[in-house]
Amino acid sequence: MRRLTPAITSGITVAGLAAGAWALGGGVAAADPVPPGTYDGSTDVPGGELIWEGKTFGEGTVSNNFVFGFNGLPGTTTYEDGETIIDYTPSGLGFLQDRITEGPDGVYNGTVYVYDRQVAEFGLTPVETDPAETID
Repeated sequence: MRRLTPAITSGITVAGLAAGAWALGGGVAAADPVPPGTYDGSTDVPGGELIWEGKTFGEGTVSNNFVFGFNGLPGTTTYEDGETIIDYTPSGLGFLQDRITEGPDGVYNGTVYVYDRQVAEFGLTPVETDPAETID
């Protein structure tokens, strides 16, 4: 088994935070994949919301939203066993994965894994858009 120093573990935790996720808690209910759109993020990781603002999902893709309008850390999405799974291999972070489910309140909850080990938690809330601002 690979041993990680505290500095590496801390760095990985920050990378996991940037990718985002929220602990699932009890059971996982079957739900639909996260629909395309922009989602505001929240996290219980200290200082996390100072840099990470949420995610934007497309068809089979995701990008993380950071402060100052920076979007990055792209990933691909798949859907298995009631979870939207984000693979960060396109960002060069193949060891990083998010697993997201929809909560009963419409908030999406997920867990960030580094080398299959849970490292961070977050929630995603759909950003409401003004229909008058929608471009057809």
